[in-house]
Amino acid sequence: MLDKIIYATVVYECNSFDTFAHDYLESVFKQTDQNFELLILSDDVDLANIKGVVDQFNLNKKKIHYEKSTRRLTPIQLRKELVDISYKLGADVLIFSDFDESVANNRVEEILSNIGNYDFVFNDFFVVDKQLNKIEGDSFFETRNIPNHLLDWREIKLFNYVGLGSMAINLSSYDYKSMVIPDYIIAVDWFIATKVLVDGGAGMKLTSTFANYRQHDSSFVGFEFSLNRERLAQGLKVKEGHYKYFKKYDREFNLLYSEILELRDYINEVGENYYINEVNSKFNMNDCCWWENIKLKKEINYDL
Repeated sequence: MLDKIIYATVVYECNSFDTFAHDYLESVFKQTDQNFELLILSDDVDLANIKGVVDQFNLNKKKIHYEKSTRRLTPIQLRKELVDISYKLGADVLIFSDFDESVANNRVEEILSNIGNYDFVFNDFFVVDKQLNKIEGDSFFETRNIPNHLLDWREIKLFNYVGLGSMAINLSSYDYKSMVIPDYIIAVDWFIATKVLVDGGAGMKLTSTFANYRQHDSSFVGFEFSLNRERLAQGLKVKEGHYKYFKKYDREFNLLYSEILELRDYINEVGENYYINEVNSKFNMNDCCWWENIKLKKEINYDL
């Protein structure tokens, strides 16, 4: 039985704090299934301010866990902290959520109806602007060919479509507590999904619920995939770190790690602008998943 459910987020200072907090909490307290406790981890935000906003919505006195880190943590470390705290609270399921987003009212209901036989589930999302207006009419799942069940790490070896804010993990079926995430890992969602699959676990996509993936100035990655210098540098760093860790598990990862290093050398030879123009002109950047815009030499069909 998956009895104890934690719905968790990391709260941080930003220019639109009041708007984000309102939209986030409104969607939390409108969930059709309220069988969960809320965990709020403060990233240098005054807990009194957070409690004041939560109290406006928490009319039925839902159990709220307020935590504030006593040390400076990276975004990845903060998310791992949510996992560790959830285990300490005796949780069976941890539902990740992003403070700057809102979600469909049936998100918790759909997660709890499906996660029992899986190590993680991940829901659909719409890309929206700062005011939660849809930027694209179709959802992410409607425009990408994503399997219903994620059983093999090879499905996500070149890119990722499991966003952390859309993910829920089964703490009873897989030992997430013992998962060690190296400091050089940037894409923690990609790491978690890949590690579970490498270990023989399984995930499932949820098409009947969604999040509103808000685009704003403070977005860490965002949803614009046309390459520029900043996105190229970030993508190379993400993939190099990812393959560096997983190369010990399979020769395919080892090969991918070598190919990323080779790609770095090639970009140094031809220049960033040349590579960026090649990728942007040869591929449809509107259909990319995360990190799919970093194309290996063989994917661009260079004459080697």
